[in-house]
Amino acid sequence: MSAKIEKDKTKQLQDKCQSVLNNLLRDEDNKYCVDCDSKGPRWASWNIGVFLCIRCAGIHRNLGVHISKVKSVNLDTWTPEQVVSLQQMGNSRARAVYEANLPDNFRRPQSDSSLESFIRAKYEHKKYIAREWVPPSLPKVNWEKEIDEEIEKQKKKKKTVIEKKSLGNIEVPQLPKPTNPSPKPGRTVISEVAADNKEKKDDDLLGLHNGDDSFSNFISASSTAEQNTKPESSVKSEEDSFFNQIVPTEKEKVKLDKDSILALYGSAPTNNCNQFSN
Repeated sequence: MSAKIEKDKTKQLQDKCQSVLNNLLRDEDNKYCVDCDSKGPRWASWNIGVFLCIRCAGIHRNLGVHISKVKSVNLDTWTPEQVVSLQQMGNSRARAVYEANLPDNFRRPQSDSSLESFIRAKYEHKKYIAREWVPPSLPKVNWEKEIDEEIEKQKKKKKTVIEKKSLGNIEVPQLPKPTNPSPKPGRTVISEVAADNKEKKDDDLLGLHNGDDSFSNFISASSTAEQNTKPESSVKSEEDSFFNQIVPTEKEKVKLDKDSILALYGSAPTNNCNQFSN
């Protein structure tokens, strides 16, 4: 784990150095070689504090590391002290220091030999340097502490993200379904009533204990129907008797009258005899 931490720390340190160097190259004076004015320098003499083209970088290498220490901006590994040295100087300030006594009508050489002579006179012999110039001491920086603080911040951030993810992945436990769910009150009452009705029907198949069963209803319905039909038949027979009566003749009327009179006389003596006998 410690080896991995050191590796990450070194990587972050290099990333920071590259970021600072790229920002320095955006400066207008640093976009051109400090010695020949070629565009797009990708090399640097970090102890002098200037950016160089590849041709001038080769000449600086020939001067020796006691005069110029050259590195590639993108291909070499940098330390915070080297980067800060470039920050302190830069092409603009370096020209003001190392070319302070350069003639006004001076033209920069283009051939390799004349260019090397100019570079040696400029840095090795310090022919054009400002007299009042005092080289500054190498700066002391502590980027490692800043990197450590940055690593701690990233660890905390990563831990927070992991905790959020773990909380998001927690599943809410589901309650088990009841095996015998209690029936609802309404259904219980209906079931009990249905059971009581079933028992009563089983005990009283003939409707002996229940006056409202289907058998009694059938009997009452039959008697009601008979009662309703009797008046209609009697009315009809009376109508037939009235309209179908036989009208008596004259002889029958005389005979009936005589019989009626005789009947009256015949009944009278009988009644009298009964009275005397009493």
